[in-house]
Amino acid sequence: MFSLLRRTVNQDTMPAQDARVNPRWRQHGQALDLGETGYQVDGAWLLWERLHSWGERFVVEVDTAWAIGLFLICSGWIVQASRTPHLDIGFVAGLTLPLVLRRRAPMGVFTVLSVVALVQWMVSGPLLADTALLVALYSVAVACEWIQVVVATLVLEIGVLLATVHWAPLGSNLKSLVLLTGMVSAALFAGIVVRALRSQMIWLAERARRLERERDRQASLSAAAERARIATEMHDVVTHNIQVMVTLADAADVAQRLEPRRAAEAIRDVSVTGRQALHDMRRLLGLLRDDNADTKTGLKGHSDSGMELFAPQPGLRELTALVNRVSTTGLAVTLCDTGEPFELSEAAGLTVYRIVQEALTNTLKHAASARSVGITLCFSDPELTIQVVDDGQLEPHGELTAGRCANAGGHGLAGMTERAAAFGGKLAAGPRANGGWQVAATLHDCKARVHS
Repeated sequence: MFSLLRRTVNQDTMPAQDARVNPRWRQHGQALDLGETGYQVDGAWLLWERLHSWGERFVVEVDTAWAIGLFLICSGWIVQASRTPHLDIGFVAGLTLPLVLRRRAPMGVFTVLSVVALVQWMVSGPLLADTALLVALYSVAVACEWIQVVVATLVLEIGVLLATVHWAPLGSNLKSLVLLTGMVSAALFAGIVVRALRSQMIWLAERARRLERERDRQASLSAAAERARIATEMHDVVTHNIQVMVTLADAADVAQRLEPRRAAEAIRDVSVTGRQALHDMRRLLGLLRDDNADTKTGLKGHSDSGMELFAPQPGLRELTALVNRVSTTGLAVTLCDTGEPFELSEAAGLTVYRIVQEALTNTLKHAASARSVGITLCFSDPELTIQVVDDGQLEPHGELTAGRCANAGGHGLAGMTERAAAFGGKLAAGPRANGGWQVAATLHDCKARVHS
């Protein structure tokens, strides 16, 4: 239990607000020099931890040794065995040897010792072994219910009154009563303190286990979120670039007989787009490598592959290159903006780029009859509205709409919707009344923060 607490003390990010934790303890713990291992262990505490763990592991052996040792001391066999009457040795054995079971049946042991002490009070005199009753009361205070603790304390205090009246060990009833009552109180309070500390340690151990579970759960959730983000990025990169390559390859196939020069240009564009796709995929897949920690920390030097992992994400500045790349497929793409442009945050710029990229990919994939696409960015500080409109016409049986709605069940429209929702906005996609398809998204609070 103690080792669990020591392992977890530096991982506890939860504020200790429980009333059971003394604020002075927390202040003392914060003032410790934790050193290289993260915690500082005092020599006395380390000794106590080892003794406690050893005692918990060998309960029977430890209690037996204590009971036998107390019997030997109280019986007088070690110092003056010849002067001890046989009757008193019997009472000593009855008062000390039951302590072997004091931690397994504390209330039962206390009851047995009380009966033996009562018989002793009636037929014999006071013995040193009567101190075993204090050990039994301590055991009851540590482990039993509070009602049993109260009953045991009252029974022992009655025994103190009987011993004071019958024996008066100190010669004075008042002095004897005060001394014996003080000993009972000391045993009782010692048991209560140990009980409280044990409860505190159990609570701290449970809290440490809970923190470990929450840490592992948080790590799993973070990993799942990162995998989902990478999957979305991978979908955007792969779908868009492959669709552009397929469209260019189809165009090259058609033009190779009549216009060989244009076919050759289309093939070169396919090569360029493919290399860009490989570059993006290599960068994203690098995030999933097992040894990515070394690359991120720079342990592998400034290699090209390492620099690819740190390549900036696309944003508004890359929209022009995206439009030019799609335009090589024969689709007329225009990009314009309205309002007063402002600087977007990096996350907002990536969101705009991916939404436009996915919208253009859907146009290439599902709107075979589309000839032009218009992209409009409407700036209204601090909001930005994105509109992507194509002129693809509905097929006679509504194949265009069906195909695009089917795509909504995949990662495309769902990914765009999630990206817009990250900025408190919404995305709407559907056919226009006069033909074509429109994607519209509004991003709130997407303006870059100005650092003073």
